Amino acid sequence: MHFLSIFLVADRYPSAAVQLALNDIAPSPLTLGTLNALALTLVSGIRAIAPALFASLYATGVRNHILSGYFIWVFLVLLAVAAAVAVRWLPEEAQGKLVEDSDEE
Repeated sequence: MHFLSIFLVADRYPSAAVQLALNDIAPSPLTLGTLNALALTLVSGIRAIAPALFASLYATGVRNHILSGYFIWVFLVLLAVAAAVAVRWLPEEAQGKLVEDSDEE
């Protein structure tokens, strides 16, 4: 039962985080639907490819004794660090509002 709760948390929070990021960076409410569709398409593609990719990486690491069979864990940590760095490139806030400088008048 405990494993199921960890799985549900690990599966749901990234989806909510992506949706919140999309809401913040959408240039306008009109483009939010298109941006959301592109993001969902990308996520679906990743979910289709990731299980085979990570199973192959795990099997290769164990079979060839790469890092004593723990190669996949090093790869996952590097992937998590890369994702944490990529999140810093998101704009602070867009919300479809243009900020006009009032000093130019």
